[in-house]
Amino acid sequence: MLKTIKNKNNISLPAGVLKGLWRAKVGRFGFTLMEVMVAMSIFVIVALASLTIYAAILRASQRTTAYTRIQQEAQLIMEVLAKKIRTSRVNYEYYGHVPGGPVTPVIDENGVATLALTDLSNNNYLFSVAGDSLTIQTKAAGENIYGTAIPLPSELVKINSLVFFIQPLAFPFDINLAPATQPRVTMVITFSATKGTQSASFTVQQTVPQRSGGIVE
Repeated sequence: MLKTIKNKNNISLPAGVLKGLWRAKVGRFGFTLMEVMVAMSIFVIVALASLTIYAAILRASQRTTAYTRIQQEAQLIMEVLAKKIRTSRVNYEYYGHVPGGPVTPVIDENGVATLALTDLSNNNYLFSVAGDSLTIQTKAAGENIYGTAIPLPSELVKINSLVFFIQPLAFPFDINLAPATQPRVTMVITFSATKGTQSASFTVQQTVPQRSGGIVE
């Protein structure tokens, strides 16, 4: 005789059928081990992809910040030097020119590390790099010794190299002749900056003509 079981609605069902329905109902509320492992694998892949994208965006942002710092600092330093060159004259005596002596090249054609200028009040200036900063030394008119180098510090940007190319290489002024060319200075400066783990550097070049008159010997 087939054994039957009544459910809560007082409906008689074969015992085997009712047990099968119960097992199917219970199975719908759980996950198999394979399903759990697949879900975890997908989560790990998505998390790693998100972290990789975030790290790339962070590096790009840091690199952009470093470049921005260099541009701002480079603009300031180039403006300071350009303004001084335009309103001064190249001090050829500093490089070895003897007033009244023969006019021969006294400046290295491969560039010099120090720029010597004399302003309209006969004050003298030396621009060069010490450490990672641009430095200025001054000598007032009538004095014989330059003062201590004063750095123009920057906590965010470093100057890796600075070279001045001066033309002409010899003193260009003569009391009997008009100058063939006005002295000009080409500055080549390499800057670098760091933000976080990212570094950036680039080289800036600018040529500035001397606007003030030369010394008549």
